[in-house]
Amino acid sequence: MSSSETADTKSPGYPSASKVPGQPVFQDAQELRAEVVEGIQEIIDELGQADDQIPGYALDHIHASEVVLTHTPSMTVQNFFLRAATKRKFTVIHVETSRLEQQLTYPGLSPDTGHYGDETSPVRFHQALTVAGIAVIVVPFSAVFALMSRVSRVIVDTHVVLADGGLVAMAGAKAIALAARMHRTPVVVLSGIYKLSPVYAFDTEGQVEFGDPTQLSALAGGSLTKENGVENPLYDFVPPDLVNLYLTNLSVPT
Repeated sequence: MSSSETADTKSPGYPSASKVPGQPVFQDAQELRAEVVEGIQEIIDELGQADDQIPGYALDHIHASEVVLTHTPSMTVQNFFLRAATKRKFTVIHVETSRLEQQLTYPGLSPDTGHYGDETSPVRFHQALTVAGIAVIVVPFSAVFALMSRVSRVIVDTHVVLADGGLVAMAGAKAIALAARMHRTPVVVLSGIYKLSPVYAFDTEGQVEFGDPTQLSALAGGSLTKENGVENPLYDFVPPDLVNLYLTNLSVPT
């Protein structure tokens, strides 16, 4: 059998890659490269526009004299509040988490500049809101349940939204969502479309990442640690029944 005959031989039941229905056919590598570059540029544009498009819903969900609670000092949440502050007077309760926890959750967060990617430092977060005329109240995490009865709605940013409607967010999100449900307070999640995942949360514990517990416990190496475990979750899995509304940069899924 000649080499040309070998090349033309197709395995039964397996169509040629260029003839698979729905698959684009590229004549050369240059066409493929142009298609890939265009797809990457679309993703970059979406990443940059999400923080500008989501705040467009702010005036529909934050009303005058309301008290809003959040624990995620992200640029998405900050822009959402700043857009609402253009026509509304309201109060933001920011639940304080430890600086160490934030640095473990966002490893690139610089303690000097206080900025990393989509996240901003709590100090800059507070300053930006205060300059815009928003009253900011910083409270410890232990006060969440006691204050929830005064809260109009909870605003949460997320790292990923799973296929079943659950989400993975910074540690503390589940406790806040549980307190909100007890007080019938709506939980609104801000999420760009690029954060939607096709993964189902079959293993909820597997969705949570844990950090080094020795950075939180002063008992490292002591006798008490032999019989007591110390966990340092960086993220929480929040089940879908604790979320009332998702706001994305393209639409408002309910």
